[in-house]
Amino acid sequence: TNYRNQFYMEVQKAVNTAQGLFQRWTELLQDPSIATREEIDWTTNELRNNLRSIEWDLEDLDETINILSVVLWRLGRAVPGL
Repeated sequence: TNYRNQFYMEVQKAVNTAQGLFQRWTELLQDPSIATREEIDWTTNELRNNLRSIEWDLEDLDETINILSVVLWRLGRAVPGL
């Protein structure tokens, strides 16, 4: 349970960061006069990097779940009633 809560908190933090970056990015695109080109580029890159990181974390989680499924299936076959 602790691991699950830790993972949830990390994902929630990453999603919150992405939401904040996305909000700022849309503000900058709607009114480019409020920011420099550097800020627009920085925000775009940070948003892109944050979303990639979330995608990689979810891919890792999917891979872990698949591995555990195979292990549990094999254990169930090796230990009747498991």
